[in-house]
Order: sequence, then C-alpha cells, then structure tokens
Amino acid sequence: MDLRRLRAGEWVAAASGVALLVSLFLPWYGPESATAWESLSAIDVLLAFVAATGVLLAVVTAAQRVAAIPIALSALVALASIVGVLLVLFRMLDVPDGASGREWALWLGLAAAAGIGVGAFMAMREEVRVDGRQPEIEAMPAPRP
Repeated sequence: MDLRRLRAGEWVAAASGVALLVSLFLPWYGPESATAWESLSAIDVLLAFVAATGVLLAVVTAAQRVAAIPIALSALVALASIVGVLLVLFRMLDVPDGASGREWALWLGLAAAAGIGVGAFMAMREEVRVDGRQPEIEAMPAPRP
C-alpha cells in the first residue's frame, strides 16, 4: 500500500466518506435531536454503504499497481454518490413523523455525499502513471493518402 498513489480526488472522496459516516451518528432532525440511525429505516444503511465506497476508493487506489481498477471503481463510486445525494435530498424533503425541523448534520450529510461524487469525478479525470508522472502524449505521423 502506497499512499503516494493517492491524488486529490481520492483524498476528497475518502474525507467525504468519513464525514458522511460521522454525520449518520449526529442529530439530523429536531427537536429531540434524532440521529440518522434513529430516524431512517433502510436509507441509513445505504448511506453507510455510500460512505464506505468513498473510503474504499482511496484504499483500492493505494493498494493497486494498475490504474485500470481504481479508474473503474471511481466510476462506480460516482454512481453510488449520486444515489447517496438523491437519498439525502429525499430525506431532506420528507421529514420523518414527530420531527419538526432539520439539524445541521443533515446538511453535513448532503455535503459529504456530494463530496464523494466530486472526489470520484476528480479521480476519473486525473491520469497519472504508477510512478506518479503524467503520461506523455505520443506523436504519431499523419496517415498517407
């Protein structure tokens, strides 16, 4: 495992994954300060899965020598983060029974789910070889008529 392989996208996705997981334990709805684990039925497990994918992207990138696996995983993490953002937005619009308002951790969860997606898209865009250098563009001659 080599942490030097991690680029900005993987760091953003991992930090956002940790933030999303932490936000699930913080108060999402008031006035009784209900956490996501207390308020949500199955969505909390799905959001924990989305948070784990953000961290997994950094772990896989640091462990793999081939760039193809982290790039493919970043596409899957981007898809999972879109689902995560939609789930948080749904729970933001549909407040559970007995809750009168939204707490700050709900907004943290939304930002963290979006951050996982931003990090995954950044990881897909960055092309760096295993040795840490940018790939060189190969000059090819023009085709003959």
